[in-house]
Amino acid sequence: MNRRIAVVSVVMLVGLAGTACTEDQRGDLVDQGTEVVVRNLAATAGAGAFEREGFEVDGTLDCEASSSGGAEQIEVRCTGSSTEGDELVLEGDATTGSADIGDAVRGSFVGTADGREVFLEECLGDGC
Repeated sequence: MNRRIAVVSVVMLVGLAGTACTEDQRGDLVDQGTEVVVRNLAATAGAGAFEREGFEVDGTLDCEASSSGGAEQIEVRCTGSSTEGDELVLEGDATTGSADIGDAVRGSFVGTADGREVFLEECLGDGC
């Protein structure tokens, strides 16, 4: 439910801010809004992926997302630690294209614990 509120809030913010902007500025706002949504989904869904592999995340994953060339390709990097002290890293490229992000993020993602690969996924989240 909180993810839906965040998505709706970002869409509304982009819509309101976009009315007084140039076309390039509106594009930048959409890119930034998409980065926020992908970052938040990666944090939540990435924690779930680690937990399915036996690594309970201590707190939340700290994620960064950046797009180069638009919102269709977004690089994601999340870090955190497990309750057992393992260093957790999630890295990947999210591909949004024309897909509805909803409650899943698609792309190519690798999760490591203390530098050892523990999962390789093409989709993270409940909607996979």
